Amino acid sequence: MADLNDTLVKSSVTIDDGCDWTAWLLWDAKKNYRRSMGIHQPAPARPQVAPVKIAPKKKPRRRGHRVVQKAIGAV
Repeated sequence: MADLNDTLVKSSVTIDDGCDWTAWLLWDAKKNYRRSMGIHQPAPARPQVAPVKIAPKKKPRRRGHRVVQKAIGAV
């Protein structure tokens, strides 16, 4: 089994944890306000809403040399 925190693995696959991060992102956006007002509020839960997905990253289509040369008017 591969280590999911390995840099080679992270560069070749997309890992979706399946959690709903909406409430946490809204909470995180107000962190400076809470800090300046002296309010301590624990982070909201990030409930699991979908199964974990690991999908390969899509690689960009590589164009041939002739197509690029035509585009710049060299051929």
